[in-house]
Amino acid sequence: MSQEKAAYSAWSNIAYSMRLHWRARPMTLICCAGSALIGVALPFVNILMPKIVIDNLAARVAPGEFILAVGVMALLLAVLSSAKSYADLITNESVGTISILSHLQVSMRKRLHMDFEVLESPGYAKLGEKAGRAMQSNHSPASNIPRFLSQLLLNVLGFLTYGAIIINVHPLIILFLAVSAGVNWLALSRARKIEKDTREDRSKLQGKLGYIHRAAKEPSGGKDMRLYNLGGLFGGIFRNVLGAAEDKEHKVATGDMKAQLSDALLSLIRDGAAYAYLIYLLLNDDITLGNFVLAFAAIGAFAGWLSGIVTHSSELLRAISELSDIRVYLDVPDRSNTGPGHALPAGSSLPPAITLKNAGYAYPDAETPTLSGIDLEIKPGERIAIVGANGAGKTTLIKLICGLYRPTSGEIMLGGVDIARYNRDEYYTLLSTVFQDIHLFCCDIAGNVSQQSPDRTDYRKVRECLALSGLADKVNGLEKGELTQLVRRVHNDAVELSGGEKQKLALARALYKDAPVIILDEPTAALDPIAESEIYRRYAELTDGKTSIYISHRLASTRFCDRILLIDGGGIAECGTHDELMRAGGKYAEMFHVQSHYYKEGDVSEHENAFNLA
Repeated sequence: MSQEKAAYSAWSNIAYSMRLHWRARPMTLICCAGSALIGVALPFVNILMPKIVIDNLAARVAPGEFILAVGVMALLLAVLSSAKSYADLITNESVGTISILSHLQVSMRKRLHMDFEVLESPGYAKLGEKAGRAMQSNHSPASNIPRFLSQLLLNVLGFLTYGAIIINVHPLIILFLAVSAGVNWLALSRARKIEKDTREDRSKLQGKLGYIHRAAKEPSGGKDMRLYNLGGLFGGIFRNVLGAAEDKEHKVATGDMKAQLSDALLSLIRDGAAYAYLIYLLLNDDITLGNFVLAFAAIGAFAGWLSGIVTHSSELLRAISELSDIRVYLDVPDRSNTGPGHALPAGSSLPPAITLKNAGYAYPDAETPTLSGIDLEIKPGERIAIVGANGAGKTTLIKLICGLYRPTSGEIMLGGVDIARYNRDEYYTLLSTVFQDIHLFCCDIAGNVSQQSPDRTDYRKVRECLALSGLADKVNGLEKGELTQLVRRVHNDAVELSGGEKQKLALARALYKDAPVIILDEPTAALDPIAESEIYRRYAELTDGKTSIYISHRLASTRFCDRILLIDGGGIAECGTHDELMRAGGKYAEMFHVQSHYYKEGDVSEHENAFNLA
């Protein structure tokens, strides 16, 4: 990780932020620079005006000249103030825009387009937590860097301008003020180091607090919370984690407080000594009253410029460090082919054969591979069932075929071409998939089925697919029908679907896509066996001629398939038709007989006969 972060130098992060602003709104950078220049001129005119007034009064100039001089200064102040307000307005508006863009880039674009395999990895989750923490402030580091640079430039220019005024009084004053600023810088650097050293621990603790908060408020977890009386347990865990987080935050806050106290004490000593020296010069007639007023104001402002340099340098370095966290997250490479790829096979409504040659997959940090030595050819239009015990690797195999995972050994080919050579999104168009963990999107039922915007949705086709999946009666009974919103956390008038209804909706979604390869990964687990058999029978009829892959724990539901694969021990332990596997008397036959005891003999026979389609 340190090597990754080292690649993003301070200048690299500054340039990155500048490019982001220039693409979004070039005027922002111009206004930042203008604000810095005006920010120096404005207070300078303010402290110069009293000197001009005193010098003119002392010189007894004509009233007309006096009024003209004061009027010019007042007009200049008004113009500079207006220009500064405009520049700050543009800067603040743009900072908000860039903050939103940065957040969308982090939370949406990267997550939606990155490799699914990487998205699931624990290491990437940690990177996401650190990037998310960097985005938790009102404005992101990417949007703050130009503003911090502008403030730093403002303070440096003020330091040089006001320093020139003070040098004319006595050079030692500058040296004294600079030394005190150096001591203050050391104190702030120590505080920043504490913040940086505890950042990862704080990020982990915030992740734990976020999980506890989500678990406590989600309705799905609320049932277990109440029935198992988990309030006390979760409350205790929450207090422990919160206490640890507060300890870390207290450590950071203590470092900041010490730095601020150091700055206040040094400022008191520094300014007091400088002012005492000015008074000494005035009493000894070594300085005019006008220059005394100018120098007196300049020393106070100079101290502010010095403190500003220290403060904004520290803020800039912190933002640069946080931007590194975000860029490490954003720059995790995608291995999938998202550019021009090998042309998909054309000329047939079916894709060519899907072939796995010695394919295997091992999860990161796993001691043994989940799958290994898989040799399989799925012919066009073939119906395949994949069965096996929990954890055998059935879903992993499906994810390999879908291209969501890359095999760690062997290869997977479509029409003799490694699927990694195809454009990822084009390859996905071949697949209609329904997984166990069904996700509903915060739009209406029609949008959840079509996965398209309203103007691109075929509502007649949506209703047909809902009818085929067995959800039409439920939808027709709703006041708004297929226009009814889902996800109550987003829409107050949304409906909540049961587990079985969600699975029927997912089946309708797969039917709507009408892809040449159908994959059902236990989508009917929440349904009773008879309902499952009916849906599978209907699917077999509707997808006749398509390549179909089914996963189910209920072996009777898949006996209609052309071939049944039993996954065991990380490989294909048995392969054949239902009748062939039953005659072989292996593990498949054993599992089938065990399951048959859960149903009445008549029900089992009826259940099995439902799939005698030939």
